[in-house]
Amino acid sequence: MERTDVTRIDDFTWEIPESFREDMRVPVRIIANEDLIGDILGGDAIGQAIQTAMLPGLVGHLVVMPDVYSGQGAPVGIVAVSKWPVGSIAPGAIGHDINTGVRLLGSDIDLEEAQGNFEVLADALKEHIPSGTDAEGSLQIGRSEVDHVAQSGAQWALRKDMAQQDDLVRAEEGGRLNDADPGKVSDTARALGAQQLGTLGGGEHFIEINAVEEVFNRAAAVTMGLKEGTLVAQIHCGSRGYGRQVCADYIEKFQEAAPSYDMSFPHPNLACLPLESSEAEDYMGAMRAAANYAYANRQVLAHRVREVFDDVLDGAGQRLKTVYDVAHNLGQVEMHQVDGKQMRCYVHRKGAARAFGPGTPGISLPYRALGQPVLVPGSMGETSWVMLATRDAMQKSFGSACHGAGRTMSRHEANHQTDPVLDEEIEEGVHVRSGDGSSSAGGVKVKENIDAVVETVAGARLASKVARLKPVAVVHG
Repeated sequence: MERTDVTRIDDFTWEIPESFREDMRVPVRIIANEDLIGDILGGDAIGQAIQTAMLPGLVGHLVVMPDVYSGQGAPVGIVAVSKWPVGSIAPGAIGHDINTGVRLLGSDIDLEEAQGNFEVLADALKEHIPSGTDAEGSLQIGRSEVDHVAQSGAQWALRKDMAQQDDLVRAEEGGRLNDADPGKVSDTARALGAQQLGTLGGGEHFIEINAVEEVFNRAAAVTMGLKEGTLVAQIHCGSRGYGRQVCADYIEKFQEAAPSYDMSFPHPNLACLPLESSEAEDYMGAMRAAANYAYANRQVLAHRVREVFDDVLDGAGQRLKTVYDVAHNLGQVEMHQVDGKQMRCYVHRKGAARAFGPGTPGISLPYRALGQPVLVPGSMGETSWVMLATRDAMQKSFGSACHGAGRTMSRHEANHQTDPVLDEEIEEGVHVRSGDGSSSAGGVKVKENIDAVVETVAGARLASKVARLKPVAVVHG
């Protein structure tokens, strides 16, 4: 795509008009600075974004985040909004890894206090937390218990003494979505859920120990419990095979049911149905169940991280406090302004964080006055950021922001490359452990530019900077 095909709205917003393709239902708005827009327009993701804009029932505009990259059907890094309840829903525009997200734990542990223990921490995390695509957990729960997890989310972990009440208070949706329906989840997905609770998984999922390198908003940092020179822990994972199976099951069901609703869609992985259909209602119940499984999984992993800190740093685990837990792949009913009118919408976020501005209903109480925290992990072993959503995000991006660093290829493409990441390619002094037992990062080094993404999101006034995090130890799948 050429620059001449897009209209520049402001320094950080570009638009592909609805007239670009006859079958587009809404324009595509890209959040990017001058450096990023060329890469986005030259990549495969923009074609997938245009394809997603063809879904029936969409309103407003499709948002493309600066960290967008190609995915399956829809790219990773988009927000698509449908009118509730008369629009459509597409599981592929929410994604296979339902409720992939990030839990951030802050602490008062000084970097110097833990100096010399980072390699031991990395080894202990690798030993204590199963990781890798085929990893199985140690909880040994049955399928009926999986249904309890999917119904209760992080509250299940609280009942099992693997959570503190404040963990739930400082989590998006309190770590649990209402109206989950585990009965709409297949036996195959439930079997995977029984095996994988409390595991990290593979791909880009990781647990990372960071130091708070610099604080940009001290008032917000105090509320968050972040202080320069202290340790924090990030947990980046989702619903594992449970959520992926839910998505795959319902894409197939939607494809089969589409003719009876006279529905067409631009790509098999973007199969969609009316929001009012029984199949859509079933999917939403199953999707919420998978989201709750993911909230519970990150909570169990947070408990395991605390146990490791207890063992390695003489009881320091209880000094790890939840800053926030945010979802990156989720569909939700929300109120938004569309074409100047307040409207109830169904919001598909795939590779995008919810970013509600100050005072917006639904924000966790500790952050109601500040705005919702936006956690932006970098690639493994590189800088990450903590941000705060702004009021402008509600109008510009339907209350959404980026979910990570931008990249030049998808996870699928990266998995088919052969050049491994070498230890020397990870920032010096970062101790890395992988799911296959090696000390290298494994996989492929994908070009990312998190600072450009963060500067763009801040420049577009979707979120403001709070703190920059520097990695010291990483465990990944």
